[in-house]
Amino acid sequence: MAARLGFALAALGMAVLMLGPFQGLEQVFGLNDKAAHVIAFYGVASGLFLIAPNQRRDDLALYVIATAFGAELLQALTGRSVSVIDFLAGAAGVAAAWAPGRIEQLRQAFRRYPDMTLTEIDRLDRRLRRRRVETSRPGVAVLRP
Repeated sequence: MAARLGFALAALGMAVLMLGPFQGLEQVFGLNDKAAHVIAFYGVASGLFLIAPNQRRDDLALYVIATAFGAELLQALTGRSVSVIDFLAGAAGVAAAWAPGRIEQLRQAFRRYPDMTLTEIDRLDRRLRRRRVETSRPGVAVLRP
């Protein structure tokens, strides 16, 4: 519960700093705008991974990247500059938080199945399987793995 409260307060503070009249505040800490975006979105993604352990990290990362995009669009409404580079910096922060977990998943898969190729290992991952819908009778859908 404390982590969720801390995350909510940090996300609210970040939104105020990004959308409010605080342009250039990151320079007080010796950062430029791009570094501030990387650090902020790294923190948001890491915090979200911490407070939502039962959710897929890929989905959470995409949600935070969408939030970075939305923040740039909202900056246009508040009279601040919109920058694709700022968005990419935010996405880089999310990637920096997401990548270690993905690398560890791959390492675990390689340890578990040392004689298989990556393609064969991916086929075993039930989360990546797509289901196709087949109709056996008109009006009846059957899901096949």
